[in-house]
Amino acid sequence: MRLGIFFLFLFTSIMLYGQTNVIDLSEDLIIPNTYVIAKAEEPLKIDGKSEEAWDKAPFSTPFVDIEGEKPVKYKTQFKMLWDDTYLYVYAELEEPHVWGDITERDAIIYLNNDFEVFIKPSESSEAYGEIEMNALNTVWDLLLNKPYRAGGYANFHWNLDEMKTAVQVDGTVNKSKDTDQGWTVEMAIPLKPFIELKNDRRKPIQEGDQWRMNFSRVQWDHDLVDGKYERKKVYGKIQPEYNWVWSQQGAINMHMPEYWGFVQFTESNDPSTVDVAIDSDFFLKQSLYALYRKIRYRELSAIDGMTPGKEKTLSVRMGSENRYEVKIFRTNIGYELIADGDHGRYIIDQHGKLKKQELPEETFTIATWAHGGKEMDREVWEKKLQHYDSLGISEILVGGSPEFLQELVNMAEPFEIRVHAWMWTLNRPNDSTAMEHTEWYAVNRAGKNSLEYRAYVNYYQWLSPFHPEAREYIKSNVRKLKKVEGLASIHLDYVRYVDVILGADLQPKYDLVQDHEMPEYDYGYHPIAREQFKALFGIDPMDLEHPELSTEWRQFRLNAITTLVNEIAEEVHAENQKLSAAVFPFPEMSRQMVRQAWDDWNLDYVFPMIYHNFYRESIPWIGFATEQGLRDVSYPLYTGLYMPGFESVEDFQEAIRLAKEKGASGVCLFTVDGMKEEYIKVLSAISSPQRH
Repeated sequence: MRLGIFFLFLFTSIMLYGQTNVIDLSEDLIIPNTYVIAKAEEPLKIDGKSEEAWDKAPFSTPFVDIEGEKPVKYKTQFKMLWDDTYLYVYAELEEPHVWGDITERDAIIYLNNDFEVFIKPSESSEAYGEIEMNALNTVWDLLLNKPYRAGGYANFHWNLDEMKTAVQVDGTVNKSKDTDQGWTVEMAIPLKPFIELKNDRRKPIQEGDQWRMNFSRVQWDHDLVDGKYERKKVYGKIQPEYNWVWSQQGAINMHMPEYWGFVQFTESNDPSTVDVAIDSDFFLKQSLYALYRKIRYRELSAIDGMTPGKEKTLSVRMGSENRYEVKIFRTNIGYELIADGDHGRYIIDQHGKLKKQELPEETFTIATWAHGGKEMDREVWEKKLQHYDSLGISEILVGGSPEFLQELVNMAEPFEIRVHAWMWTLNRPNDSTAMEHTEWYAVNRAGKNSLEYRAYVNYYQWLSPFHPEAREYIKSNVRKLKKVEGLASIHLDYVRYVDVILGADLQPKYDLVQDHEMPEYDYGYHPIAREQFKALFGIDPMDLEHPELSTEWRQFRLNAITTLVNEIAEEVHAENQKLSAAVFPFPEMSRQMVRQAWDDWNLDYVFPMIYHNFYRESIPWIGFATEQGLRDVSYPLYTGLYMPGFESVEDFQEAIRLAKEKGASGVCLFTVDGMKEEYIKVLSAISSPQRH
């Protein structure tokens, strides 16, 4: 109630005016409904009946037309409760003729009158689930990786195996001679599959958590043909359905999650006492979505005539005090709408994908990768730390044993230098434990094992992310590092596959011309991977005519790395520690070259190795790659620079300037150790102003 009044006040106070570059969005903003969901005192019996437990849950507001304008024939309302295992839904649907003829699981249920639930558990992830039911208690559950407008696809194989559903009919089903009162739906939806969709925090639900949800009812006018119900036809054409929803969408399209309602969880069993948390950036984000839709549907020609790399600013004014400056940036493939709010920088691209970034920090960090060891030489490291401190280096990424790292953390503390534990993840050269398990190693398309056939260099000895024991071994190495107190992060390196395509400057070194994907360097064909893919898609990838062209096979392998990283992240974050990674220059490039989708990883920091000389690129490319990476993630990015790749001090200075200009939080150098004096002066000049 309180949130509704707040929204109503703001909404009615919108006074946008029409002048050059000022956009009036007063008719485009949609205020989502809200619902506080109380915790059930005990598990509910799912039978479709409104039992005593439901008395403590309030009914939602009645459903409205999806576009928010047309009247609704029949009343629909729902209630919700939750416990640690299930999200419970109870709904009542008025209907004088209850009918249905679809009985097959995962058939297209909305061709009958149905009740639908949409669940998106995280703003930082695009994935969401959809559940549909008809009056025969036939279920269709599916997962969308992202909205259809962004090229999303529906996974019909995704089943909520632990879900319980029931239907009760107040009247009769499929009998046309009487008049029914309606039907009720009751669901126990397992929470775990939805928590696993989150990128930001995969923990059990806590007080105040908010999910985006919506509910829909598809209703058809009907005909009776030989005594059976059918969808109504006029001149042989099936008439359009009615779409009634809890939170209006403004268009006949349920797949715009930004319009879904806010569902807030509480441990209380009296939701009326709980205030809904208000996001102060709500109207800013809705304004960005409204601008996106105007551009997409050609109601606004804001990007016409703009060439890639160009930008301009529009003003959105709300009331007498609230005004947003929205930057439109033309990219090579579309555009971005960018605005700064109270909690960060928000960016929507041409697909309607919203991401949030931290606002740029004033301090520009200088970091370095450095080699460590198993044992500490205090004299050597005391000198190194003094040297790093003199250069203004505040972060060092160092490999070594837990004992070595703990001592280094303690030594670095007086210098205010933070230590990251640099860990080789899937590439484990001469790892005596791993070498006892040859089945752990990655296998290429030619059928060769990475331990036996070492691509490019002898130290390339890669484990497969598909082998469960190999995954567990990697996690055990992380757990050892978690015991080191005071680490800035656990820093994952080599968390990818073998280079399918080498950088252009590296290929001549190995007498290669990689103008296509070569089987001996494509190490994603572990037998377990092939078996799992076949179980899902019905074909062994080796039997594909061109497996390198299969988007499903590529994504399947990307997912193996992503789930490994995110499982590690879950463990690390559970201990209130941080996770970072060294990655290839930007996500699209890394997907192609090493099967690494780092923009899907739940990291705290990322260090892309933007080594321009590896790819025969110029210095401006460093800025381009930095910018590309930042468009795809919301966490701080530190541009990785390869010191031997710079031909002049001027190039080095320009690289740092570009990284900073494009939004990097700092640069990470490989490596400061042994750096020439003229380059040292550049770092000293950067660090001096920041220290005063």
